[in-house]
Amino acid sequence: MRRENCDLCSTPFGDLLREAERRSGVLVLQGGPGTGKTFFLEETKRRALTSGSLCLHATGFREERDIPFSVVEQFLHVPGIPESIRAAVRQLVKGAAPATPTGPASAHLLRDLVSALVAAASNSGILVLVDDAQYTDPASQACLLYLARRAQSHDITFVVAYPHILREGMRAHLEFVGIPGARLIEAAGLREQEVRELLVDGLGAEAAARLAAPVHRISGGNPALATALVRDLLLAGTAIPEASVPVGDAFRTAYLACLVRHPNLAQTVQALAVLGDAATPARVAHLLECTTKETGRHIAELERAGLLGDDGFRHPAVPGAVLGMLDAELPGLHRRAAELLFAQGAPALAVARHLVAADEPPAPSRVRVLRHAAQQLVRAGRPDEALACLRLADRAGLDERERSRITAALVGTLCRVNPLAAEPEVRRLLAAARAGQADCSALRLLVTWFLWFGCHDQAREVMALLVATCEPSHAHDGVQGFHALIGCLWPKLLDDAAVRLYLCTARDVTASVRYGATPMPPFPAAPDDSGGRPRLPAPATCVDGTDNDAAERRPAPAVVDAHRFWESDLATVLELMQKGETALAGRFCEEQWHRLTGPELPARQAFQAALRAHIRWSLGDLRTAVACAASALDLLPDHSWGVAVGLPLSVLIAAHTLMGDPGQAARYLERPVPDEMWDSSFGPLYRMARGRHLLETGRPRAALNEFLACPASDEAPQANVLGPLGRRACVAEAYLALGETERARGTAVTELMRAHRPADARGRALLALAAVDGPERRRHHLEEAERVLRAAGSRLSLARALAHLSQVDLADGHTRTARARWREALSLATECGAPHLLRHLATPHDEPSPAAEPLLAERGHPAGAGVPPTVTVAVGSLTEAEWRVASLAASGRSNRQIATRLYITVSTVEQHLTRVYRKLCVRRRSDLADLLGLQHQAGEPARCAPLPGRPEHGSTSGVPTAPPGSQPSPEDDRRARGARRTRAAHTTASRAGP
Repeated sequence: MRRENCDLCSTPFGDLLREAERRSGVLVLQGGPGTGKTFFLEETKRRALTSGSLCLHATGFREERDIPFSVVEQFLHVPGIPESIRAAVRQLVKGAAPATPTGPASAHLLRDLVSALVAAASNSGILVLVDDAQYTDPASQACLLYLARRAQSHDITFVVAYPHILREGMRAHLEFVGIPGARLIEAAGLREQEVRELLVDGLGAEAAARLAAPVHRISGGNPALATALVRDLLLAGTAIPEASVPVGDAFRTAYLACLVRHPNLAQTVQALAVLGDAATPARVAHLLECTTKETGRHIAELERAGLLGDDGFRHPAVPGAVLGMLDAELPGLHRRAAELLFAQGAPALAVARHLVAADEPPAPSRVRVLRHAAQQLVRAGRPDEALACLRLADRAGLDERERSRITAALVGTLCRVNPLAAEPEVRRLLAAARAGQADCSALRLLVTWFLWFGCHDQAREVMALLVATCEPSHAHDGVQGFHALIGCLWPKLLDDAAVRLYLCTARDVTASVRYGATPMPPFPAAPDDSGGRPRLPAPATCVDGTDNDAAERRPAPAVVDAHRFWESDLATVLELMQKGETALAGRFCEEQWHRLTGPELPARQAFQAALRAHIRWSLGDLRTAVACAASALDLLPDHSWGVAVGLPLSVLIAAHTLMGDPGQAARYLERPVPDEMWDSSFGPLYRMARGRHLLETGRPRAALNEFLACPASDEAPQANVLGPLGRRACVAEAYLALGETERARGTAVTELMRAHRPADARGRALLALAAVDGPERRRHHLEEAERVLRAAGSRLSLARALAHLSQVDLADGHTRTARARWREALSLATECGAPHLLRHLATPHDEPSPAAEPLLAERGHPAGAGVPPTVTVAVGSLTEAEWRVASLAASGRSNRQIATRLYITVSTVEQHLTRVYRKLCVRRRSDLADLLGLQHQAGEPARCAPLPGRPEHGSTSGVPTAPPGSQPSPEDDRRARGARRTRAAHTTASRAGP
């Protein structure tokens, strides 16, 4: 131990050190590893040399136990000893026989050595120190005992150090303890107060008070470990939270150093580290091939020394450091641990961990354990460990059918992480399928993988094998997800008569669910008592085939099972989407989403995020949709998405378009997509999104072509498994943009005449019809659209309907109703993230208008996608006079120009601006432009878009005003006063209500 640490650890040995200095006799120091025995001897030697005493010191070594006088011979190398003592020791070692010296000649040599020591002690005291005395050779042991028995009569002090646990049958320490006057000293650990004093010297009082408890807990009071922790803390600094005391190289080195001179304890610690959570004294004893009693003594000694706690290792970093000592021995220990745990029926995860660590080809009987462990690891979100188990199982000597099962498990696990990474295993599995060695689940997995990447020929080939070789009764519940994925990835495959017959038969024999005649698996839930609408199914509570009644009695797990998601949960969501129950599908998907723990299964989480984004977009939650779709693309590279890349891209294109960021939507349109995507259900979604973008950017003819290229749901129902497209409503909107009102009317009427159409499509068709019909029918269409869209929860379309109804109410003089509907419309549009969609509509008097352009953050992503609700409310809180002054100030007028334009004083302008700044939380007039919606016309100065119902800047209810800087004429003055009187009368009438 280095000198700078001596003062830190001297406190617990203070009394013993003083006793060793002042008296002769024999002290037997006993303690566990790292408890300070060596430090005590070194400090005693230092003090003896400081006081002028003679110190003879030696250390026993395990490798030298068979060399006679190997300990006593070390006295010859002590510097500064008298020549008489050196000569006596040399004669004793030189004349020693191989056996223990017991004859007269040896006794004569011993008497000569005693005489030399007594003579030297008469001048200055003599201190004899022997560390690790358990390794003393028999000749040195006899010599030291001879000297110790005579030390009582002279100024000679003997200190010998022993561990607590000795070899079986060894009683050498008892011979020293049995000498008259000898004392047995226990080297105890540090108390928490002593640890605090240790920290005070190194880190200061404040850090010591805060860190004493965790340092004492981690070190177990072991002086060596506590001192090492102080070193680590000094390197880390004093700003360390109490809950995270760093364990660095100093602590790890000290821990291993404590075990170096105690091989039996080291083996016990290594066995504990290898077994981990499965460690018990009996298993450790079996692994080390020793008795349970002996193992129990070793564990008790380690706990007494602070190297172990009541629950095992005191810090999670310790087992790794211990295992690092083993090197070549570690695989063998893991192999024996695996055999031991397998024989005792331990859990599969515990056995598999050791099999993987042993890294040896397993026996065929262990393959089942590895497969079962891999399934549990996938469900727990640990795919890397699952893949390690499966790859090890693949190295076993298996027949072809069993090997194909392992290959299928590898493909399934890789597909949940990165489907493209499974390509080598897919080739192997396809070869096994062609050879007739793949089971039904492996064939379904192959079909799904090939469809994911648009390999239609291979998918059809494997599907033919599945239909020909697998009985429908083998499908079980997996047919739901299989059917759902086919409908998503290549709906055309469902047109095959043999495939359709196989899937229908498989559904009929599935015991858990009875399917109807719909092309997708029916929703497995009973209708609600109140309205006949389906209810959400119970959360997935079992994954091993247990009955549903028992599953409902158990709480739902915290982690979503990836296997169940692909087999049944996906089918449930898609069934709800196809039926138009978007809100219910959103609730079910949200429940699954919030139970995800992390991105351990990127492919599964990416697809689920994209599906959630699609649902949120369908419900009008554009912000959440954009966030989910963007995260989905971040989780999985584009080339690993296959044809499914159209799902997140369609959401991002459509959402950014509706949120007023067509530039960002165009950037997503530039990303390449596979040609096979157009044959999947994601192709129509992508076309619809691209059509909306074209329509919003002023290209209605191109948008119409995109919409018409999508199949209608009543013509190709299997192409719309992700929910209704609303194709006819979009076509009607495109016709309206082209000015072809009759075609728009015909398309909207066709949509309304179809039975069982989704509510959102019906509502949008009614909006299109209201745009082309006369005023006498417009209110009826809009009120019907409001009722339909409100019942469906389609918020964005409802906002448009309410905004148009507000215009009708305003035209009819129903100001209060118009105001209420406009507020709700603007609130809904703001919540959806697209308030600017209402910017072309006039607002009722004294109501806020939507922003002309959305607020954009960095990289084109919408920051709130429009004016935040708080800003909108603040703008609406301005009075008429404040609004007029603010809009003129935002357009660049000076205070004097504003005063001249509005016929008020400059002081009044300043007062209005002060109140405007306070209400809008701005500091300068340049900030007013964004908040009030300034629009720039080509060749004209900036103009502020007026709130409908309010006169435009520079006019008073249509009355022209003088240009900036000019003096108003008497005629202008008269017209302005008349306009103000008219506006005051209008305000009084509107407040009185319709």
